[in-house]
Amino acid sequence: MNGSFHAGASARDLTLSPEMINPGLHSNMRVQWGAPGSRLQAKALALSSGSRRALMVALDLVFIPAEHCVELRQAISQHTALRPEEIIISATHSHSTPFLEPLAGEHPLFDFIKSRSLEAALTAWDARRPARFGQGITYIAGASFNTQVRLPNGGVKFTRDFREGLAAGRPIDPRLNVIRIDDQNGKPIAGWIRFAAHPACVIFNAPLSGEYPGYMTERVSETVATGAPVLFGLGACGDVNCIPMFGMEKDSKDLGLNLANAAAQVFKGIQTAGPRRFVTGSRTIELPLDPPPPVELLEREIAEVEAFIAALDKDPSLEWVLGFNCKKDWSVEDKKGSVRPLAEWAQRMREAIQAGRKFPATWPSEVNVWVIDDLGLVFYSGEPFTEFGLTLAARSPLRETLLMAMSNGSDGYIGLDESRRHGGYEMYTAQRYAKLAPGARPLPYALGAGEHLTQQALDLINKLPA
Repeated sequence: MNGSFHAGASARDLTLSPEMINPGLHSNMRVQWGAPGSRLQAKALALSSGSRRALMVALDLVFIPAEHCVELRQAISQHTALRPEEIIISATHSHSTPFLEPLAGEHPLFDFIKSRSLEAALTAWDARRPARFGQGITYIAGASFNTQVRLPNGGVKFTRDFREGLAAGRPIDPRLNVIRIDDQNGKPIAGWIRFAAHPACVIFNAPLSGEYPGYMTERVSETVATGAPVLFGLGACGDVNCIPMFGMEKDSKDLGLNLANAAAQVFKGIQTAGPRRFVTGSRTIELPLDPPPPVELLEREIAEVEAFIAALDKDPSLEWVLGFNCKKDWSVEDKKGSVRPLAEWAQRMREAIQAGRKFPATWPSEVNVWVIDDLGLVFYSGEPFTEFGLTLAARSPLRETLLMAMSNGSDGYIGLDESRRHGGYEMYTAQRYAKLAPGARPLPYALGAGEHLTQQALDLINKLPA
């Protein structure tokens, strides 16, 4: 490897106020102001070795749209020697955080996030110093469950009950991966922890919180990392949630601290050394999309959603519409708020088709890879199913390969063909919540999209310099 390995890290608080947040952007979330939660932060990790440079900004947000990521990467690039493609903007995907506003109008929340992200990134970049690298792993059972329950009719149920999910026998990724980066004297510069489970203990009536990733990383930073920033990376878990789901903030805290105890033991045991190899690469790939539905189908779907909403006033226990199942004990208001976007998307799609709008046959997705020694980090903008992460790790030439979700965008769920054929919320209806917004993926991924993504990521790894 040409040049010595350098690293720097930084963190900034993201303390939000009510005037920053537009509650109308989220159909169900109602913030509990003043309720305790894990603090929100912007954390940055900067790495370099000779001409190789990379920087990651991890934000305690549910997601960061692609256009916002472009602006953040460009702002960081303008103040550093980094090219935009050398910068990763990742979301921890905490479901107890607000949505960012569209850039077309006023966006006080994004302005604040951008300012703090830039501060963290520039401080981390300027703080680079000779560093050592190490990694470790442990395995966690009982902290996550697969939300996909296959039905006899060939469909799929989205379960929010971990007992039902565990009984269905669908896969999880039990790996808890830990990275430790020290200075030349063995003092931690940064830590990084990856786990594959949606941070969604609390969703409705939530305090602002980084959920379990916030509790976990803060505890590891305090106990074994001597105050150094510890970043979180969300693994491939489009179909996996933490246990429990729709619980209380205490559940989120308990999970985070339990994971922190396991991660801290790994962190303490890691022996760091100067890495022999540090390479990076990126490419944009085109993933196939379904064609637009026929207008007749859209009209039937609009009618089905409207009938469901009307029937809720007489029977609040109703669950199913368009292959999507609400939780039975949700309030009527929450159920209506959850399903209205399904009809709104169909209405907008019908109008667009009748107006002659042409929809793309493919959707561009950026894939970035960092390889440090025999560890590969593959960053992808969507929410890949667990099967992606396990397949990529099994087929990769590296000893350990980790697929990181919600990086440089938010292109939604993607599964391999078996999952695509079963349909359901993630594979068929989830992208409707964007309501054909500019820059958002308008249609479900088609058969073959997942397999193409896997092959392209492996090809990128194999073509990186040795």
